[in-house]
Amino acid sequence: MLTGAGPDTLQRQIGDLRAMVAGHPLVTQLAGHVQLGTAVLEDLEQFGTSGPVWTPLAGDRTRRSWMEL
Repeated sequence: MLTGAGPDTLQRQIGDLRAMVAGHPLVTQLAGHVQLGTAVLEDLEQFGTSGPVWTPLAGDRTRRSWMEL
């Protein structure tokens, strides 16, 4: 969960997390078995955990609910 920064910074942080997953073989391997995602706290507060607030850290960047990660 991310918070405490402006929208552009938060999007860069999400990009950094996605790059880390893609750049580290063990994390990439883990992401093949465990769905990894991140969300912005303000989006969670507004839409709830079941809302389309989670960005997958591997694969498609489309935001979705945690059950669709």
